[in-house]
Amino acid sequence: MLGTAAGVVAAGGLATWVALRTGGGTDAPGGSGTPSTSPSQTETPFVPRQWISGASGEGVADGSYAAARGTDVAVSATWFDNNQAMLELYTLQPGAEFDGWDKPLDVSLGAIDMKDEGETWADAAAGAYDDRWRESLTRLRDVWGGRQATCYVRFAHEMNGDWYPWKVVSDDVAAFKTAWGRYRAIQQSVFPASKLVLCFNRESSKSGYDWRELYPGDGQVDVMGVDYYNQFGAVETAEQWDASMTSKDAFGAPKGLQGHLDFAKEVGLPLAVSEWSGNADEGDYPVFVQKMHEFFSRNGGTGPGEVLYEVQFNVDMQGANGKFLLISPQTRMPESEKAYTSLRWGSPTA
Repeated sequence: MLGTAAGVVAAGGLATWVALRTGGGTDAPGGSGTPSTSPSQTETPFVPRQWISGASGEGVADGSYAAARGTDVAVSATWFDNNQAMLELYTLQPGAEFDGWDKPLDVSLGAIDMKDEGETWADAAAGAYDDRWRESLTRLRDVWGGRQATCYVRFAHEMNGDWYPWKVVSDDVAAFKTAWGRYRAIQQSVFPASKLVLCFNRESSKSGYDWRELYPGDGQVDVMGVDYYNQFGAVETAEQWDASMTSKDAFGAPKGLQGHLDFAKEVGLPLAVSEWSGNADEGDYPVFVQKMHEFFSRNGGTGPGEVLYEVQFNVDMQGANGKFLLISPQTRMPESEKAYTSLRWGSPTA
């Protein structure tokens, strides 16, 4: 399969490749959805929970990703990661990727630009960027129009890392929470039908604080979130997965997926995993895919401490050499892809 990838792409891309690998049709085997570990005869039978399952990137808009996995892509994601993009909303415009998309969508909106514009969280807390944020949300509301599905607004995502121009360091914690409150008020005024997602990365690089300190309080968030990649100590075995679930970062905060779910339950909110994938640079470990599926199956739902939705990050980022691609003729994780397409993902669109 991988040896013919170049020819398949030339002949028609992912859609053609899917048709070939599934015997010419559009319905790939979806699997039973049963987790990789089976209960013993003395245990209570496992009943999978429902959650909203989807993907972003290659093959989503044209349906070939859904064909490859055998179930609908019920949620996707898009990014507007700078001050201009949050106003232009490129992928939502007529003729663009998500024009007419009528299912839930996770929309990442940048916050401030420390790097090029010298903006600060202190100024944000004082209202310096309210007008831009209001204009961005107004345009998002208008372009979303009459769609009945939920728009999830992921504002200032992964702010606990050091790679975005809206990073939050220890001296910014109080200002960030105040600024978040301002943004929440604007979101509720301009686009109250949307849901506001507070999304961390599992890696709190150089933050200097416990990411839980950034939680702005009751009523300020609709969905907790985490972006979760198998990297920087990749999970290779089931035993490593189990150990990772309750691991802590350098600042004492939960790093494992279970820790993020537990915190969501503590604050009375559902959890979204807005980005997740393996990392081919670190290896091809199907156990990670299997265990992610098992986690979603056991914890799916809409209530506090339940997984509301997850989005597999099937995006070939510039300069990333396809390291996150899972469902693709160019995948460098064929065993993980095989595991993914053997399982049944999620539930109907909600």
